[in-house]
Amino acid sequence: FFVFFFQAEDGIRDVERSRGLGDVYKRQTFMFGNAIKVTPVLEDHTSTLISYFPNSDWYEFPSLKKVMSYNPNSKEGKNLTLVCGLENENINVHLKGGVILPYQSAPLADTSITAITKLKSLPISLIVIPDHDEKANGKVFYDEEQSLEKLTYHDYSLTLANSEIIVKLMGGNPQYKYMGLDRKISQITVINAKKYKDTLCAKAFNLRGQAIELNFKYEAADEKLVLTAKSGNLDIEDLTKVIWSNSKCQSHICLLYTS
Repeated sequence: FFVFFFQAEDGIRDVERSRGLGDVYKRQTFMFGNAIKVTPVLEDHTSTLISYFPNSDWYEFPSLKKVMSYNPNSKEGKNLTLVCGLENENINVHLKGGVILPYQSAPLADTSITAITKLKSLPISLIVIPDHDEKANGKVFYDEEQSLEKLTYHDYSLTLANSEIIVKLMGGNPQYKYMGLDRKISQITVINAKKYKDTLCAKAFNLRGQAIELNFKYEAADEKLVLTAKSGNLDIEDLTKVIWSNSKCQSHICLLYTS
């Protein structure tokens, strides 16, 4: 509650320094959780605005283009000039490096999504955004909106280290079966993934240790690696890890996991 309160009052609360309530830029932006930065337009007839970004890697959403890089020699962030205005069809949402973000998308023409409950019928995708140490963390939480005493929820942690994503159930009842289709993962997108451009294999592993073949494609223009299941979607309830390898000397790792 207090974290959300401070974010609402002071925009982005830079852990290195507080800019005080007199900072004119602080009310031009706010954080939604620890990964999504939203910069709304608060003035009429505005085509650009200045917004403060703490020292980190930042990416524009949904293009996923990098707008700022982490500076290891400074604790200070930067004020960036952002394009805004309805004529530019631009909504300034930015993602911070070091997170794994679940999201859902639906066709703009689909008018059936009129309630949050209908999102349960759509699979999720994961955006993996490594930080300057090439690590990232995230969470996925499923809830049937019943009493916590019944443990009708699942709380998953997602952790990226090198070229491996570990999935762990951190809370809830392992025997509980969540029925929403949003437990399915249709796509995993790793951005700033130039080091993985020569990926040779990609696999996921279920709770029984069985390997699941994945399609993989490196998109050079956007420097991102896209992973999808060859058949159907991945089920997060039956998923322990996702791995990929980008060199001949490491490609045998994918084979070893299947033995």
